[in-house]
Amino acid sequence: MKKVFILILILSLALTTVIFASPGDTTDPIVVLSYLNDRLTALIDDYNLENIENMQVQIDKLSSSEGSTSEVGQTLEIVEVNAGEKLIAGAGTELILRQGEANVIGSELGGISNITMGKEFVSGMAVVPNNLMIVPRDDGRGVYAENFALFMVRGTYEIIK
Repeated sequence: MKKVFILILILSLALTTVIFASPGDTTDPIVVLSYLNDRLTALIDDYNLENIENMQVQIDKLSSSEGSTSEVGQTLEIVEVNAGEKLIAGAGTELILRQGEANVIGSELGGISNITMGKEFVSGMAVVPNNLMIVPRDDGRGVYAENFALFMVRGTYEIIK
């Protein structure tokens, strides 16, 4: 009889938290949809997440507008440099020689960084095919094609005959 009484007492204590818990309360062991909706709405308000769609629309407008600086230099462009022509690159322009032969045009401040080899190429040095070259400054640096050369270019540049 004592064992039955103790069992009933333990079960009644365990079930009182479930029975007297109000729905959606923190003591409620069952998660209800209204609790989730309230919690998610609070998070959206706290972190100002309702403006994300508006931000994406504004970013798309900026990147698609003509003459936008964010659009310049985003893709690699195939550039043909004929014999005797110079490709003068702007600051941060990336060059990869894909075909032909070309030499570096440096300036008083230095040459072009060969990122693949980890070296600086100064005026007159031959450009190594399939190596990433980056022009550090907009001071007349670039490449000179002895014969026809084909480059992949990302950034600003000018072809001078």
